[in-house]
Amino acid sequence: MAEISRYGAYLPKYRVALGEVQKFFGRPGRPRAKTLSIPAMDEDALTMAYEAADQALGDERAPGALIAVTMSPPFGLRKVSATLIQALGLSDSTVGYDLSGHPGSLTDAFALAEALVASAGSVLVVVSDYVVSFEERVCDTLAAGGAAAFLVTESGGFARLGDVARASDEVYDVWFLAREREPRYRMEVLFETTPKVMGAAVKGLEKATGTATGDYASVAASQPHPQVLRGLGKAGIAGEQIAGTSFVGEIGNLGTASLGVALALSFDAASAGDRVLALSYGAGEAVAQSIEIIAAPPAIGIAEKIAGEAIDLSTYYLWTRGRQAEPH
Repeated sequence: MAEISRYGAYLPKYRVALGEVQKFFGRPGRPRAKTLSIPAMDEDALTMAYEAADQALGDERAPGALIAVTMSPPFGLRKVSATLIQALGLSDSTVGYDLSGHPGSLTDAFALAEALVASAGSVLVVVSDYVVSFEERVCDTLAAGGAAAFLVTESGGFARLGDVARASDEVYDVWFLAREREPRYRMEVLFETTPKVMGAAVKGLEKATGTATGDYASVAASQPHPQVLRGLGKAGIAGEQIAGTSFVGEIGNLGTASLGVALALSFDAASAGDRVLALSYGAGEAVAQSIEIIAAPPAIGIAEKIAGEAIDLSTYYLWTRGRQAEPH
């Protein structure tokens, strides 16, 4: 088993009130998030990944591998991992890997890191996203930006990556069609499938580990929408287990970075001896992973970054207009 020795997280400091966006587009109803975390015009998945990675690395500048996870790269036909390696000033021997696929891909990256760490020595896993929606669709997709990074080593860490259980259902709830940059959301399918598949993964993990779901100190979950978190009760997860890791109702949907930021929040509050349940979801697949806290984590205070700084609607519109079609 591999261990996490350091971690970092980044949230853009700007926030737009979702209620104002809904009013502008004539979308009645209660906002599903108070604000959205909005990258500035010169920020994207790469720059946010750099900030989180730089924090997670600390003085370590020679990981054997770097795994970059994003659904919204700022360029095509190039490796985000290779660009990050150069930007971070890492060793020429650091090997880059790119993963995408769906919002739950962070757990896939952890699996790859576990497989690589024996030969690589250490593996930096970086997850970052800002999947922008067209016009009023942002009111449904809650598109927001953020990043997180985790340095995975063989030993000497504060958290040990444990057993994994997977469950899946072949559905189309969120997807891209061909080379379209606009995400297509079927919210009713997402809301129906997520608790069912997450619940199956959680039950599978209980069987594999013998640890009851209620025994985890906290649960860090993918959170594309507040209703998804409310559905976790059907999986046997108590409200207090996600109270400290839930943010989608505050700053929106961070895509693949959602689970990463939730994990950073859980580590910040964890103590040696705790167990954290990492629960990812995307494209009908849920992955539940047990993480054991074996030493006091080096808290980074990411919760203090959630509030952010307000921007007006005109600034938001300027920064996002056309961004889903062509990065600024």
